[in-house]
Amino acid sequence: MKKMHAGSITVTRDGRVDGMVAGDVMVAAGVYAEVAAMVAGDVLVEPGAEVTVTGMVAGRVVDPAGRARITGMVAGR
Repeated sequence: MKKMHAGSITVTRDGRVDGMVAGDVMVAAGVYAEVAAMVAGDVLVEPGAEVTVTGMVAGRVVDPAGRARITGMVAGR
C-alpha cells in the first residue's frame, strides 16, 4: 500500500507499506510486513508477526517477540 495515510493503520496481510503514515502501524499476528514508509507514530508488532523496517519511524518499534529487523531509522526508544 503506497500512499498517505491520515491516521493509524493495521497490516492484516503480508506486504509492504510505502508512503507516509501519520499515526501508528500495527502488524497483525502471523503477518510479514516491510515498512518502507515514513511513520509518524510507532510500529507495533503483534506476537507471531515479522517486520523489516527500511523506512523512518518517528516513534518506537514495539516488538515483544523480537521479530523486527531494523535497517532504517527509528527515532524513539
